[in-house]
Amino acid sequence: MGCSVAWKLADAGLKVLVLERSVPGAEASSAAAGILGPAAEAHRDDLALSLGLASRDLHALQATRLREEHGMEIGHRRCGLLMTAFDEPSLNELRERARFLKRANVPSDLVDSAEAKKLEPALHPEVHGGLLLPSEAQLEPRRLLRGLSLAAERAGATFRSDTTVRRIATADAKVQGVEVEGERLDAPLVIVAAGSWTTQLVGLSLPATAVRPVRGQMVSTQTRPPLFSRIVFGAGGYLVPRPDGSLLCGSTEEAVGFERAVTFRGMSGILARATSLAPSLADAPITGYWSSFRPATPDGLPIIGEMQARGLFVASGHYRNGILLGPITAQIVSRLVLGDSDPTWDALSPRRFLESAS
Repeated sequence: MGCSVAWKLADAGLKVLVLERSVPGAEASSAAAGILGPAAEAHRDDLALSLGLASRDLHALQATRLREEHGMEIGHRRCGLLMTAFDEPSLNELRERARFLKRANVPSDLVDSAEAKKLEPALHPEVHGGLLLPSEAQLEPRRLLRGLSLAAERAGATFRSDTTVRRIATADAKVQGVEVEGERLDAPLVIVAAGSWTTQLVGLSLPATAVRPVRGQMVSTQTRPPLFSRIVFGAGGYLVPRPDGSLLCGSTEEAVGFERAVTFRGMSGILARATSLAPSLADAPITGYWSSFRPATPDGLPIIGEMQARGLFVASGHYRNGILLGPITAQIVSRLVLGDSDPTWDALSPRRFLESAS
């Protein structure tokens, strides 16, 4: 979020300083699978779906710009996604999702068992059917973060790593800047993009319940040739194939606070779900594993907007869709900073949590 917003604001001619306690993308961004799947992720929420669809299209434009202007390839490709079902209740859920997507004019196709296995031969033979989402896409998050930070710097943004913001300074209902170790940095605008740590920032005044960390564990493997041609959801997990044969298997959703770990329970669950989708993965090597924290909100919508203190903005709480929603978040923040508004953004405002707390 920080890199995306920094690039957008620097492009608009603002003087931008990014303060990062580690290095850009060190937390959830680099740990993500890079799925751009708004049709697969939205759960009968028109706003979540519309935001995701708009951002997915912006990703395609952004990938082209990074390639043409900066020579950076980020692995963006519209590979499609197949949601699978292995019993009748799950198949009914896919039928309901197909009806929801049809009302929203989003391309999708229900397929039977034979068609699903024809699309992805490595699937478990007992698959009952699936929902094909041909417009879903993916990218490689670590390459994206390098591209975003480079583009932001070339647009004029400055990055300071190993810098922890201790407090946001406000006075007379207006932001004044931030305090870091040993100094205060004055600024008329401050954008908080601190992910799961957002509510721990002194001076932000968001209730602690507005953003909470949810740990997600991931496992990677390598298959030659690639086992799948598109992203596959099902059996409570997902598989994300890369063109070089690497395959990401995910994931867990654990409310354990800030306990960073890869656990036996988490790993065994991921591996069980992965082999339920593709039995041949049982003999595949484990090439990596990691975990990080997704920033979740109580209502499932991200927090994008201005706080009660003028000039203080938040871009956080994107939970499972941080990579997906990066471009649209940057667009909304930049438009708000430059004085624009849109009634549809009110549902994203951080003030909804201030009002519920009071």
